[in-house]
Amino acid sequence: MIPKLALVYLPLLFQVQVATWQSAPEPSFLAAQVEKESCKSLVHPKCWDPRAELKTDREYGFGFGQITRAYRADGSVRFDKFSELKAQHTSLRGWTWGNRFDPRMQLTALIEMDKAIYNRISAATTAERLAMTLAAYNGGETGLMQDKTVCRATPGCDPDRWYGHVENTSTKSRVKWQGYGKSAFEINRDYPRDIEARRQKYIPYMEKS
Repeated sequence: MIPKLALVYLPLLFQVQVATWQSAPEPSFLAAQVEKESCKSLVHPKCWDPRAELKTDREYGFGFGQITRAYRADGSVRFDKFSELKAQHTSLRGWTWGNRFDPRMQLTALIEMDKAIYNRISAATTAERLAMTLAAYNGGETGLMQDKTVCRATPGCDPDRWYGHVENTSTKSRVKWQGYGKSAFEINRDYPRDIEARRQKYIPYMEKS
C-alpha cells in the first residue's frame, strides 16, 4: 500500500534524486526511508507530509527525513542536524528555519545526508554498504564506526559486512526505552531491514529504465 501523499511527492523525489545523487544504488530505498521517517502508520495523517513533526521535551524532528534538533535538560541545543547539513552542503545554503517545511529542500537534505554517509563507508558489497548507510542515518555515523570496531575485535566478525556481522555487534544500549518497547540497539538494527521491506513497492516510481 502506497500512502496517498506519496503519489504527490514521488515525482519530486525522483527529480531531486537524479539531480543530487544520480548513481544512488536502488534509489527506491529513498522513498521507503521517507515513508519510515514521516509515517507512524500507513494511515497516519502526516504520512509523506513535509509538515510531519515529532516533538518531545528533549528533541524536535520535522519533515520527510525527521531532521532533528536535540536539547539538553537546561534547554540548550545538544545537536542541530539542520544547521549541520546546511553548513556541509552548498545545495542547502539558502534553506532557512522559517522555510524548513519546503519539500524540495527536505528531500535534498535527506539525499545529501545518505550520499555523504555512503561515500565514507567501506563494505564488501553494495547491499552491505547501503545497510550500513541506513544504520548510520538512524543511529549516527560515529556509532556505526564504533560498532565496526567491536566487530573487528570479535572472532569471526567481518567489519565490512553488515548482515550477520556488524549488525550483531554494538555498543548501543539493549535496555528497552520506556514508551518505545525496544532498545536503542533494536531500533537501529530494525531500521535497514524495515527500509528494505518497504522499498519494493516504490521500485516502479524510482528505478525507471
